[in-house]
Amino acid sequence: MKKYIFLTLTICLSIGIIVSDLLNSATNLRIIFLVMICLLLACLIKSSFRQNIYSFLITSIILGFYLHQHYNFKEKKEINTSSEVHLLKIISKASSSIKFTNYIAEDIETSQQIFLHLKDKTQLYFPEDILIVDGKIKDIQPALNPNQFNYKQFLRRKNIHSQLFSDKVITIHKKGNGFYNWASKSKLLVREKLKENGYSTESRAIISSMLLGDKTELSEELNQNYITTGVVHILAISGLHVMMIFILLQYILQPLLYLKKGRKIRIIISLIVIWFFAFYVELKTPVFRSALMISIYYISDIINRSKNIFHTLSLAAFIILVFQPNALFDVGFQLSFSAVFFIVWLNPIFDNFWKIKNNLLHQIKGIITTSISAQIGTLPVSIFYFNQFSGLFLFGNLILIPASFIMICGGLISIFLIVFNIKIDAFIWLYNQFIHLINSYIHWLAEFSFIAKDIYISFFTALLITVILFCLKFLILNKSKVALFITIGCFFLIELDRLYQVIQLNTSNELIVYNQYKNSIISIRNGRSLTVFSSHKIDDKTYHYILKPYKVKHRIKQIDYFSYTAKFKHSAFIKHENYIETKSFNFLLDKAKSDSPFYVLIHQSKLYPFQDNNNLKRVIADASNYPSVISELENNSNSSLWKTSEKGYFSIKF
Repeated sequence: MKKYIFLTLTICLSIGIIVSDLLNSATNLRIIFLVMICLLLACLIKSSFRQNIYSFLITSIILGFYLHQHYNFKEKKEINTSSEVHLLKIISKASSSIKFTNYIAEDIETSQQIFLHLKDKTQLYFPEDILIVDGKIKDIQPALNPNQFNYKQFLRRKNIHSQLFSDKVITIHKKGNGFYNWASKSKLLVREKLKENGYSTESRAIISSMLLGDKTELSEELNQNYITTGVVHILAISGLHVMMIFILLQYILQPLLYLKKGRKIRIIISLIVIWFFAFYVELKTPVFRSALMISIYYISDIINRSKNIFHTLSLAAFIILVFQPNALFDVGFQLSFSAVFFIVWLNPIFDNFWKIKNNLLHQIKGIITTSISAQIGTLPVSIFYFNQFSGLFLFGNLILIPASFIMICGGLISIFLIVFNIKIDAFIWLYNQFIHLINSYIHWLAEFSFIAKDIYISFFTALLITVILFCLKFLILNKSKVALFITIGCFFLIELDRLYQVIQLNTSNELIVYNQYKNSIISIRNGRSLTVFSSHKIDDKTYHYILKPYKVKHRIKQIDYFSYTAKFKHSAFIKHENYIETKSFNFLLDKAKSDSPFYVLIHQSKLYPFQDNNNLKRVIADASNYPSVISELENNSNSSLWKTSEKGYFSIKF
């Protein structure tokens, strides 16, 4: 435990944060806090090392619990949702959509963050700008279809609970200033200058993504190619880029080594530049992590303390979680730390079995083993969140990791030349050609489509896979019997978990009414096959955002599509022209009589007469109806009404 004390403390801090998040409110805070304090005091009574360690661990759990509660559940003023004019301060620009330019803003009156959607795209706004905006502030809707990405929860963990849609800004109350305002404007200026100087769209997209943290000019096709080949991390500002910039700075400042304390001065200057860059790109999680790790590692070197990469990594995670407890639930945080941890953890296995003396081959081996370790280490996180795994990562990283250093160096030189208003046509042409060559390689590689998609694993399985990966080092290098026993046990539990889920699916049926505005969609799952009925043809976008999440989660093997008027007999139901008949109930789609318990679906703004008696279980109105039809239904029907536009999808298991 002594060897991995910081790692253990960070895990305990994380446990406290998770416990607090599961409780989801501060209701039981005093009771739980009192119990934890009593446990801490009991541990502090004894002075042995082991008891002191336990006291530190319990303190870390308490700290994590307290920080999460304080960060998420502190008292807030209520936002005036009835007002249609609001004074907002821009905090940062968010990812925009086709219809809206999006910003994170702060309501001046309540100091609460809101998600601002502006329809007017003719003018951009910057951090610290204070705007007078017309529109009503509303709550953010949760996921309204099964297994969809929960955007409300995602924004809640960023302390954003409301949103505002506005056609345009009434006026700019006050122009912003300060570092982040300057940084945001300078990024826009750099992009404009790159375009003026003749940099290609591909080059501008790469420089903006890798050095400015802006993917505005990145095409969907190029981004998808990088995802398919497993090298999308190259496009995002990551710890790899920060480390490359630090190495470059160390090389540029090499003449300082001739000074008496030149080595320390070189490290300090490099760290100052790295932290300037980190704040310039708004302390994105991978950059924050990398800057912290580099700082901790080299400050330890300056003060002549022993360096331990696991202590450095754990301390960096601990510091981030102290300031941003919700970062623990951020996918970027999990991917960043798991990648670095397993690179360091698993590389000794390769070093033990694959020894190369030739310097060039050793460098190539380093890229290969680092790529494999990172990919294996992030495997459970990637599959759990994104349901896919690329088998092309090795071929992509083998070229892209060395190439990314040239990309970054070329990008930094390009920005330097722009700042001093210098244009070198030969350099611009060379850089454009190099970027085009790399992107062409990625495009060619992506055509192989060696990617496993639509994979589903439960959180429990992801956790067990992580345990197996952790045990690999002890199993292979130390021939540990305990590690072997744990690994076999984990594989057994993984198979047991999968078998349980498959049996649950194969022995159950489910009817779902989806929330969709332009179409009316219902599906019936019979085991692991899905029958979908719709009023109109289902396009790719509808499938991707509405049906696919359900398909992946429920391990669906086959999907059949029919119109609402189709008639046929299925092993689990009978589809009549106006209704669906099951053994336990009928589901009405239009005017029909039913002697069995039945449900009524009102869709496409078509009201039809139905029996309002004891057999009626529920009336469902999907989002394809006009508001006036819903209002009429509420006034004329005695039964409870389920509105998918408010309550989300409706499900019947049978």
